[in-house]
Amino acid sequence: MAEGTSIPGKLAAPLFGLANRVRLGFPGYYFQGTGGIGDDLMCTTVFRELKKRSSRRIAMATQHPDLFEKNPDVDHLIFHPHSRTARWLRKGLPLKRLGYAEYDPVRDADEPPAENVLIKLLRLARVTGDVELRPYVFLTEKELTAGKLAREQIVMQSSGMSAPYPMRNKEWYPDRFQTVCAELSADVQIIQIGSVKDPKLESALDLRGKTSLRQSAALLANSLVFIGLVGGLMHLARAVDCRSVIVYGGREKPTQTGYVANKNLYSQVRCAPCWLRNPCDFDRKCMDMITTDQVVAAAAEQISKYGTLLEVQTAQL
Repeated sequence: MAEGTSIPGKLAAPLFGLANRVRLGFPGYYFQGTGGIGDDLMCTTVFRELKKRSSRRIAMATQHPDLFEKNPDVDHLIFHPHSRTARWLRKGLPLKRLGYAEYDPVRDADEPPAENVLIKLLRLARVTGDVELRPYVFLTEKELTAGKLAREQIVMQSSGMSAPYPMRNKEWYPDRFQTVCAELSADVQIIQIGSVKDPKLESALDLRGKTSLRQSAALLANSLVFIGLVGGLMHLARAVDCRSVIVYGGREKPTQTGYVANKNLYSQVRCAPCWLRNPCDFDRKCMDMITTDQVVAAAAEQISKYGTLLEVQTAQL
């Protein structure tokens, strides 16, 4: 019998709930994400908008506490590296799950959101009024200094298949990323981050598997542009005001999950957006349509804007 549904567990939950609230100082808001890096990071949009409207304290249960370090909008983090202890630290708390899509295992697909996913998260938190749709990460001067490795640098990734929820339909092609890397590396330092299992980009500084989340954020904060895929690094780049070129393909629309400051390469084929994770009856035509020339041109356009304020999408809820 699972711990949370056992008779002792049910009897202990109210006591642990009170103890946990006392330990946290009785915050006004209790939240948890869905576990992914990008998903948890998007919650910072909610926290910023709530703090604009209230002085009540915010508690966040997360598996990625580094994302929230130095964040003035988050008052308490509920985290422990051991899963059993982490469960008891959350026991009895009125945690509100900030998630934007339900998964259908039969189709291997996510439910398409009817609006931008950040708007959905804000609605779940009952935020109303004018809002800005962007996440936030706060770095120290020391971290920022350490993240500048060259006079001019670009961060790239070559795959997202090592993510907690790998999706083939988010993948471009490693050989095309390599072509882009080779063309751009003649003028700037290319830095590759991501998983050690990602396809290696020749001529790039190889930092696969060698950077923490905050070190990756610092590298992005010092970069002319980030070139990659839909996922955690896309959100991390926007959180530190780094413009991006994101190869979207057709799984999801940039208006659903992306940022207006980015160059989002989307293919409006008949089946798009499908929100399928891995199956595709059309050999991923939406990805095949995106060429290396398009990515290089988009990178050049983004680099030309380096040093200017990033555009921010707003909404009225």
